[in-house]
Amino acid sequence: MIYLPDGVQDFLPEEYEFKRNIEDKFREVFKSFGYKEIMPPTFEYSENFSHLFDENSMYRFFDKKGNILALRPDVTAQIARIVSTKLEGRYPLKLCYVANVYRYEDTQVGKMREFTQAGVELIGTNHEESDAEVIALSIEALKSTGLKDFKIDIGHAEVFGSIVRNLNLGNEDVNLLRELLEQKNQSAIEDFIKQKEIKREEAKLLRELPLLFGGEEILEKLKKENFKETEGVLEYLDRVYKILEDFGMKEYISFDLGMVQNLNYYTGIIFRGFVKGLGYAICTGGRYDKLLKIYGKDLPATGFAISVERVMLALQRQSKGEWVKPRRVLVRYKEEERRRAYEKANVLRKEGNVVEMYTFKRCENIDLKSFDEVVDVGE
Repeated sequence: MIYLPDGVQDFLPEEYEFKRNIEDKFREVFKSFGYKEIMPPTFEYSENFSHLFDENSMYRFFDKKGNILALRPDVTAQIARIVSTKLEGRYPLKLCYVANVYRYEDTQVGKMREFTQAGVELIGTNHEESDAEVIALSIEALKSTGLKDFKIDIGHAEVFGSIVRNLNLGNEDVNLLRELLEQKNQSAIEDFIKQKEIKREEAKLLRELPLLFGGEEILEKLKKENFKETEGVLEYLDRVYKILEDFGMKEYISFDLGMVQNLNYYTGIIFRGFVKGLGYAICTGGRYDKLLKIYGKDLPATGFAISVERVMLALQRQSKGEWVKPRRVLVRYKEEERRRAYEKANVLRKEGNVVEMYTFKRCENIDLKSFDEVVDVGE
């Protein structure tokens, strides 16, 4: 038997056609908002990612000169490098991409190690309307595929960040607390509070964070608590929400103030997209105002990435595995009518059909039932 490594997959023709169709829809929506597509290299020097990713989470290898290279674990970091070193011009700068990403993930929890992301980066503006735009764009992109029953959960990186700074926790404890909040594990959070002897105000907020998810009433509830860690954060989220309301996006928005993103470059608003019946995020994003400075240019930025494979899975579940395919047409012809048959086939292709051409003699072994229509030329 010949096997594939864990975390990768083959896409057979029909499935790959479905995947490309989704990617093309994302591209169309991104471009309709003024974003221009970019394509970074599949691998770079490992050190370009080392400040963001643990070396054990990357696929690293040596070239013939002894340099350590890595398959890209993240496209946002690459775009930050490109903008900082190669792109000059007027801001804001709008870039989009569809690209494969490679991470050494734990496949036991259903994660892939090679997967496709479609995303955008809005660089050079820190206005709340920019954050609202990328959230609205993520919604429009998901809607374009026909996906239903999804929500965008919104949080803010500064809620967790301010707690960590106030408690002066080490990296190991920060990662543990991040994991507990992600799991909304209240009993383990309580044990953490007792073990670290966390003072009253921070302890109260930590206990509440796993419960702070829902509609706009969550913002009002937290405002009444007057936590210093949420000063300014709630007002900002409220302004973004009002803009999204004006965009007609209210039905797609909810809040999760206990949200903690896995990537540590987020500095402001953060968000994730979830669809009913799927237990993991199909979209992640947020503001990362300090990332470009690492590569030499101090610019604010915000963006998101959609997991194409997870959207595929969600769509297949919602439609019981069916998706809209283009009509398949067979053009059968006599050899002396080849020119006319080719012209007819091109007309049909321009109308959006998938067209195959065969002479009558070659059609003997063709499965006619696999075509939606058969057109004869010269018979």
